[in-house]
Amino acid sequence: MRTWLGVLLAGTLWAVLEAQTPAALWRFFGNPAPNNPALPGVGKQTIYYPCLNRLYAVDMEDGTLKWQYPADAPLNTTILGQPVEGEGLVYIGASNGNVLALDAQTGSLRWVFTADSAPTARPVLREGVLYVGTGRGEVYALNARNGEPLWREPYRADDYITGQLVTDGETLFFGTNGGLVHAISTAGGRRRWVFRLPAPNYDPQPVLANNSLYVTSNDVVIALNPASGAVRWSRRFNTEFRLAPAADENYVVVLTRENRVFVFDHMGKIVAGDREPIELRYEPLTAPQIHDSKLWVATRRGTLLCYTLPEGKLEWLYTLRPPEGTVDANNRRIAYLAISGKLVFVPNGFVIATAEGNLTAFRYGWVDRIPPQVLRTTPSVGEMLSGQLPLDFTARIRDDGSGVNPDTVQWLLNDEPLPVEYEPSLGELTVRLRAGTAAKPLPDGRHTMTIVASDWAGNTVRHTWAIYIDNSLRRGPARPQQPQQPGTPGGHGGGGGGRGPDF
Repeated sequence: MRTWLGVLLAGTLWAVLEAQTPAALWRFFGNPAPNNPALPGVGKQTIYYPCLNRLYAVDMEDGTLKWQYPADAPLNTTILGQPVEGEGLVYIGASNGNVLALDAQTGSLRWVFTADSAPTARPVLREGVLYVGTGRGEVYALNARNGEPLWREPYRADDYITGQLVTDGETLFFGTNGGLVHAISTAGGRRRWVFRLPAPNYDPQPVLANNSLYVTSNDVVIALNPASGAVRWSRRFNTEFRLAPAADENYVVVLTRENRVFVFDHMGKIVAGDREPIELRYEPLTAPQIHDSKLWVATRRGTLLCYTLPEGKLEWLYTLRPPEGTVDANNRRIAYLAISGKLVFVPNGFVIATAEGNLTAFRYGWVDRIPPQVLRTTPSVGEMLSGQLPLDFTARIRDDGSGVNPDTVQWLLNDEPLPVEYEPSLGELTVRLRAGTAAKPLPDGRHTMTIVASDWAGNTVRHTWAIYIDNSLRRGPARPQQPQQPGTPGGHGGGGGGRGPDF
């Protein structure tokens, strides 16, 4: 019998679990945007979602459309970078070199500034000044109210500016494709220092935290003094880093080419990932992010990962999926959506965009009461088959709320556990019973199968059905394992999503 204290504790535990677990709150569908070069921008009450040639202003709370720009025909150029809201306006850059200011309430055009080349870096708005970096290496400081240049001429780095402009006090930092990190003054755009990386990097984005500037370069992690550009410490590895680091006030995190995670303190000491390896489940799509003292990674298999720091324990996993039954041009099931960029954090949650034009908002504390679904099983309900080995059993599950917790997945035969493999990105369960192992042929008669799985909010499904074994039947061949096909490689995702076996 449950006491009032037990009920209170159980309710408290449930509330804590829900408060810590992200769950999908709403989804907005824009136009398809494969290889989208822009990220969603966050305003006070609005998410600004760029889909190549159109910008959608979406209500942050319920995902409804407020307005779109252009209101009629799409742009004949591509939106770049990340929209920024401020001064009652929202600012976007385009591949034709234009920087546009739109009314944040209506989406009407207020002013246009034309740069010498496309504004490729994600801009920064600070104290009424919009800082813009371009593909030919110019940095502009614009009056946010009217778009007028504030510097006599732009700062010229003479190289493609990538990633995001970073400000600290009166200094602006950015990296270039050629492997240089620049520090310039926000007053006048004068150079303060330039640091040349030991080798050009795939992702030269500098990350500012705890009064240090962190970068990766080929096989080395470097901490710079932001005031002078002098090296504070560096650590060399026998592998390479293809992505920028992540950092907050406590830790610095890097990912290796082999998808291993290393966690440093701000003195350059490795505190996790060395003696006991921390390995990502899937290949990252973008640089890692630290938010609320946790490590977040968007992957190339449509899956979001969250790890504790510094231990690197998997705390949450979620795969973005299309509606059930979605297939590609070859009539193969699309198992997951191709993520098109990193997570963008909002108050009490985040949003993530996909190549299909799907923008999903997640919130902490959002009540998820729906358990995972078991969609298809083989053998199916009431199926009759031979019990001779080898035997293959397969099923598919999904959970669109908080996601399936892989550690909870079980497959039972007559209430006894079977060795089950679960592939989270595809949502597929597989049991393989083979001769020469502990598996035994199944005797004639009725047998019950049960799949058990919980989501991250604690909701559990227990799906049970019966099969019938008749060993006088001719044993069918073992079902071949279909290859697991990832989404479109390279760039920032792809348009095809991930395809799974057609069982």
